[in-house]
Amino acid sequence: MPLRAVLFDMGGTLVGMPDDIGDPWRAPVLEAINREFGLREWAETLYAADIRPARADEPYRQETNRWLAAWLRERGEVLTDEQVELLRRAFARPLPKVFSLADGAADALRWCKAHDLAVVVVTNTLSRGDEDARGDFDRFGVSDLIDHVVSSYSTGWQKPHRAIFERALRYASASPDEACNVGDRLDLDIAGPKALGMRAVWVSNSPLPPDFVPPPDATVASLVELPRLLERWL
Repeated sequence: MPLRAVLFDMGGTLVGMPDDIGDPWRAPVLEAINREFGLREWAETLYAADIRPARADEPYRQETNRWLAAWLRERGEVLTDEQVELLRRAFARPLPKVFSLADGAADALRWCKAHDLAVVVVTNTLSRGDEDARGDFDRFGVSDLIDHVVSSYSTGWQKPHRAIFERALRYASASPDEACNVGDRLDLDIAGPKALGMRAVWVSNSPLPPDFVPPPDATVASLVELPRLLERWL
């Protein structure tokens, strides 16, 4: 089927992941918690904690607000639903200034829109909802090139679960065989879409592991190469 929609991963694909930057999230998150709740002895520990419970039955289910409430309740801190949401918002900080668009990202997005392709960003986020993530693209100056942003927080399911890709396809008004997903993670951005019947493009300079099944439909070293590849699928 001709291509009608392109789904993009965010971190590591559209947005470059700088090396050796320390932890640029810590200060703004702790500042936001202090602003909303005052000094709390649990703030530092919570920031460093993995609040996700191990669930063998539904490993990709995401219920961040419930996880936050449960983590605090185990430590004697009981918050209302409204307070839990304020806490979640404290964690939902914009991308720090050290992050920027990846090489070729803006041109690839422009090419997709110039060829009437729906563009949807699909991203795993612990605390940032759809609109929180879209705000980053406002700063990068490319928000008008993106039709929708689909986050795992807002969806309730993380990649590679089919639910997050199905939601993105609904926004794009495309069937799986009319869409492709572009990302840098084989386990999240290739395996998930392929299981749904989508085409998948791996962004990587590494060789494909010989035992990885199903393989991506194509590999590009960077998004600079993407338009030439997608041209074949129009």
